Amino acid sequence: MMNLPAGFQPLPQQQLAQQMPGWPPAARWVLSRLNSAVDTINKAMEAYDFSTATQAAYAWWQYELCDVFIELMKPVMARDETADPGAAAAKAATQQALCAALDNGLRLLHPFMPFVTEELWQRLPKTPEQASIPSIMLAPYPTAQQGWSQPELDTRYEQAQAVVAAIRKLRSDYSLTRQRPTVCVACSSAARAEVIQGLAADIACLSTSAEVLLLEADAPAPPYSSVAIVDDVVTVHMLLKGILDPALELAKLEKKQAEAQGRVEAIRKRMGLPSYADKTPAAVQAEDAGKLAKAESEAAAAGQHMEEMRKMISQ
Repeated sequence: MMNLPAGFQPLPQQQLAQQMPGWPPAARWVLSRLNSAVDTINKAMEAYDFSTATQAAYAWWQYELCDVFIELMKPVMARDETADPGAAAAKAATQQALCAALDNGLRLLHPFMPFVTEELWQRLPKTPEQASIPSIMLAPYPTAQQGWSQPELDTRYEQAQAVVAAIRKLRSDYSLTRQRPTVCVACSSAARAEVIQGLAADIACLSTSAEVLLLEADAPAPPYSSVAIVDDVVTVHMLLKGILDPALELAKLEKKQAEAQGRVEAIRKRMGLPSYADKTPAAVQAEDAGKLAKAESEAAAAGQHMEEMRKMISQ
């Protein structure tokens, strides 16, 4: 709440949707994910499915508000308004998103954690409509807001977080704590490349990287880089000159290739059964073909990177 200074005035929820198109992506994303959580929780509560309701509330608070949005807020709030013309507007939008997220999040949690949510809610700045409400117990329970949900943005952040997860795994493999290496991302899909390019700063922030760069199509892998295969179209290269252990990297890639090759063989075996073509539904056959292509692509990519590691070992 330290980012909501004295005198801060939150906007009514109905007005937020009108201003959201000009907000930073993370500010729009957190309210979109909040809207999804609100919808899930309300449906679960109506069905007396309290387990699903509590899990949805926990997941939004822990994995979306705290793990992602709060982290992405930090560089925004640290921007210098005197040197950065867009800093003031970005900060104001981020503060509005934070206040709306905390207000709705606390009201969502109130049936499950009544006392602590009351205490925290009393400390929040209030909208004009809330000024006369003396207690969170009397505040309306959150409902999904029109204009807050942005499924396309949700998908973009889901793809970005897959890259973040791969980078974090590499950091863990090499026990990196304070180091902030540069990360290069190779992508064979123009649509995915556009997503990564647009959210590169957010990916760098969440993965503790110096910067995230998109490799040109068909560009060779950077030398002395650690490799992580995100999926069949995205590969991460973390520049670790002086830190990289090529032998360890080769062993990881061999394991990855073996796992992908095992999936290839299993799918081919299933597809090669005499009754497969006649008795397997067309939808299942199409799904198997997609899985086969993805596994073959991952195995080929792993093999390519294994050759690169072998060259590094021989140098």
